[in-house]
Amino acid sequence: RLGLAERLVGGLSSENERWGREIENLKDASTTLIGDCMLAAGFVSYVGSFDQQNRELLWKLTWMPDLEEKKIPLTKGVDPLSILTNDGNNAKMISEGLPADRISIENGSIITNCKRWPLLIDPQTQGIKWLRQKEEPN
Repeated sequence: RLGLAERLVGGLSSENERWGREIENLKDASTTLIGDCMLAAGFVSYVGSFDQQNRELLWKLTWMPDLEEKKIPLTKGVDPLSILTNDGNNAKMISEGLPADRISIENGSIITNCKRWPLLIDPQTQGIKWLRQKEEPN
């Protein structure tokens, strides 16, 4: 029993270290949450009607420097797509028929994160097919 107790205590001490690191990460994330959310909200609201080049120009070269200039806390090198979706959601959208390219994943993320009807660039109508298939039961 003593050996089991020692192993348990040893295992829990490594968890204490992991939890300590996680707390620090959450503290850091809480300070940059405002800027990250502003960037993601702008992304959902405005970039859908632009092509890939103009989307990146808008959020990388216009919004991010503007947020930094106004001293709004922002995660260094943040990608709005990483705020709006995760690998699990991406895999689900892809398994439902959405193409795996960046602009399609962006469009899928915009659709799943907006409250109203987004305006999206979809010249090959792949996103429209995915959306119709996804919403067919409704």
